[in-house]
Amino acid sequence: MKYPLVTIEHEIEEKRSRFIAELMPCDNEQNIKQRIEELKQKHPKASHVCSGFRLLNNNNQINEGFSDDGEPSGTAGMPILKVIRHHDFVNCAVLITRYFGGTKLGTGGLQRAYSQSCSDALKQLQEEQVKPVVAQVNIEIEVDFAQENIVRHLAQQHEANIEEVAYQPSGIILKLRLAQAQLAELTIKLKQRNLKFHCP
Repeated sequence: MKYPLVTIEHEIEEKRSRFIAELMPCDNEQNIKQRIEELKQKHPKASHVCSGFRLLNNNNQINEGFSDDGEPSGTAGMPILKVIRHHDFVNCAVLITRYFGGTKLGTGGLQRAYSQSCSDALKQLQEEQVKPVVAQVNIEIEVDFAQENIVRHLAQQHEANIEEVAYQPSGIILKLRLAQAQLAELTIKLKQRNLKFHCP
């Protein structure tokens, strides 16, 4: 899996209909909805703004969605989503603004045009504009006050983000997020120091 770092715009024409694809990096649906509204205001004479997206959540699950925005069912949003899947992208959306050119494309023609528009936009990305997804996991570590700095040092060693620190009468709970590949080594070090932890 991979994700784009930049926004790309690319246009194709099919039988005088214009398909303007915008690939946007994003991590939540609200950003997508907001951008669709902006595109509708930017292109008031456009017939449709169709979309597909894939978002990776904190549990490493992929949430997907699409919209035909008034095009015949299954001719726009799903073809866009299938192309994003095929290229193995997450944390992005492709929004395609269509200007009707006067000639109906038919169901198959629409599917091909939206697929092509999305695919061409993704292919505009340069190698340095794409990053691989690193699977992330959460771990909670419970220590007494004197051991807090040990955990902070281990977190730094394993490039873990400290998401939350909860101070309690009995001690401290630190919630860390780190690359899955780092987890095994970190847990070995925690066990060696007899520190309590669990992966929620």
